[in-house]
Amino acid sequence: MAYKILVVDDEPSNLHVMRTILQDQYTLIFAKSGERAIELTMQQKPDLILLDIMMPGMNGYEVCRQLKSERTVCHIPVVIVSALDEYQSEVEGLKSGAADFLIKPVSPELVRSRVANLLGESRAKNMRENYQLVMNQIAAVAALHNNLVEISAPRIAQLCEWLALQYGLTKSKAEDISLAYPLCAIGELWDDGGNNTSAESRSMLLLSEATKGFACLSVTLLTYKNTRWDGAGFPEIEGEKIPEECRVVSAAELLDAEIERQEGSVEQRVLGALQAISQQAGTLVDPRLIHILDTQSDMLIKHYALWLSTPWPTPILPINEF
Repeated sequence: MAYKILVVDDEPSNLHVMRTILQDQYTLIFAKSGERAIELTMQQKPDLILLDIMMPGMNGYEVCRQLKSERTVCHIPVVIVSALDEYQSEVEGLKSGAADFLIKPVSPELVRSRVANLLGESRAKNMRENYQLVMNQIAAVAALHNNLVEISAPRIAQLCEWLALQYGLTKSKAEDISLAYPLCAIGELWDDGGNNTSAESRSMLLLSEATKGFACLSVTLLTYKNTRWDGAGFPEIEGEKIPEECRVVSAAELLDAEIERQEGSVEQRVLGALQAISQQAGTLVDPRLIHILDTQSDMLIKHYALWLSTPWPTPILPINEF
């Protein structure tokens, strides 16, 4: 089934132009007013919206702002299409929540390219969110399997993603760590038949066929995430030889566990935890990560104020929203 695109413009000639450019690849629906655009968006749930600015009644900026305030459709990418001054229109469009911007008269090749790219990005984002939901469900069931009241894995996964970005890892690697961390608990769900096989070993067996992506990264985490920075633990590697993602996870787990032990307000708990784990710099964890956590304490407090007040499985606000 083709992607569905809503084209919004009060000028029939402009609608015709977009029809000519896109009709061979996509299912198109049309609206000639902002009010109708909102109505069709709520009814039809298009995959992308091409939105004119200057229309009678609600203009494009108002339409975009309203759509972005609606939980069920706020994820739909909106492309502002305008003949107005390029810079000012683009700034206002992006402020209203638009994902991209096109100037009239439009270039057919540019329209096709922008639309294809945005649809691809949107699909990838939706897949990532769904994968994260599945991973978090696995972690939650594993926690219940072990009679754990606190389901901390989704929160630690978010912390790992944030910390990985601060540590200088790529966005894709940070996202993979966030997906991989809850998946490490999959072995908890497998009855070992009385063989006393560790959950880590069961997880690695289940994921052993993975050769790329977050599933493969889960095996790396299971192998090395408990390695000490000073090399005193097992396996016997140390310092820079430890995979970067495992360094991040070790620091995140240490911090989160200490925050759970602390008492008082969120700020007191975070600051108390940072003070406590600072003693582990250079022994359990990479001292650079401790330094990052210390210098970003204000941001950590904001994150934990949200995470600790939002019972899982209520969706956690993405890292990039801060």
